[in-house]
Amino acid sequence: MHTFELPSGLEIELREMTGAEEELLTNQRLIRTGDAVNQALKNCIVRLGDNDEPTVKDVLDLLSGDRLFILVRLRQVSLGDEVELELTCPNTACRASNAVTVNLEELEVTPYGEEREFAFTLPGSGRKVRFSYLDGNKEKRLAALKEPSISSAMLIRIIDVDGAQPTKKLMNDMSMRDRSALRQEMLRVDAGVDTTVETDCESCGMRIRTRLEAEPGFLFPGVRL
Repeated sequence: MHTFELPSGLEIELREMTGAEEELLTNQRLIRTGDAVNQALKNCIVRLGDNDEPTVKDVLDLLSGDRLFILVRLRQVSLGDEVELELTCPNTACRASNAVTVNLEELEVTPYGEEREFAFTLPGSGRKVRFSYLDGNKEKRLAALKEPSISSAMLIRIIDVDGAQPTKKLMNDMSMRDRSALRQEMLRVDAGVDTTVETDCESCGMRIRTRLEAEPGFLFPGVRL
């Protein structure tokens, strides 16, 4: 078994992934609903703090930064520290394949603070917004949307605006200045493991940017999905 401290400070014990988890993580129906990752995490978490029998609900209650941290550590203990990626250049005139190696042990981890709710004054309208962190429950709700958008990803984190329930209309009517400022504030307080991967295309020099968990080689090296 493998023990880690989550960005939130909670101690967790993990077992390696098996073929059962591989089947879960390649099941397209479960991927669409978000249940693939939730079930795989539940299967591999042996202990969550003092809880020796964590449930899917416990997994959903985890902050998103903790959930991604667990996924990264699961990959690490199951398949090793290094991830070999083949990144395709986004330049349509190039489309060259670029080999990149990422060491999971070297990823930057930002711990969560004690606060779970945040207040922010929009610079344009002066309205007061209260928002919270993203967690597994919110992720599941986002996955269930037919057309997820930037607005829905922000809206799902907002508790209230000037004490009133936030609405889709409110987000659509919000100025670009206020939306950008709020989005930056949400990013500023977020914590967890930074899975950003950046490199320059060896053929044309264009910048390639992705996230580890978005690449098939992260969990399934050598497999074409």
